[in-house]
Amino acid sequence: MVRALPKNLKKHYLKSPVQQRKTMLEMRKRILQIIPSAEEVVSYGMPAFKYRGNIVAGLLSNKNHVGFYPFSGSVLHLFKKELIDFKHTKSAIHVPIDKPLSKTLLAKLIKARISQCPVKQGKVNLSKYEKIDGYWKSISIAAPARRGLIDNRILTLRDLKKISKQEFLKIHAMGPSAAKIITAEMRRKRVRFNGK
Repeated sequence: MVRALPKNLKKHYLKSPVQQRKTMLEMRKRILQIIPSAEEVVSYGMPAFKYRGNIVAGLLSNKNHVGFYPFSGSVLHLFKKELIDFKHTKSAIHVPIDKPLSKTLLAKLIKARISQCPVKQGKVNLSKYEKIDGYWKSISIAAPARRGLIDNRILTLRDLKKISKQEFLKIHAMGPSAAKIITAEMRRKRVRFNGK
């Protein structure tokens, strides 16, 4: 069963013509089957999918096609054979209306994109975080947001008193889901941001 469309994304799908919308929603369903833990966000004005802090796919309605964007200019050239029947640029596939990309091809594209991400490449030392992110993990904050908090020396809810709400929202990987959980917890424990 496909999860409900997040409210902030509905308008991006609904403003698309019906045929493009059907193609986009089918591709959304397939993408979420491939990466069920992906966070749905808006990036560059399009519905996009964030995985472990990185955008790995985006969908955009166009007049004569639906654009699929891997959010990297170094993915599509790896799939010349698979994309032989598609028009494409360096960073987008022009998906024919009524012919969504197959789940198999989407999985290959997404896997290639994920392989380029800093965590997957070992550029982020996860063990450094695992020793000190226990509090954030205990309230179900996703790993990228936990890393962002720790990088800003915010290890507990009380540490949020040191910063403003605007500073909090600018923390790397602080998406709507993590922000909602944290602000609800702050209300519950009567902790407030710095009012400066």
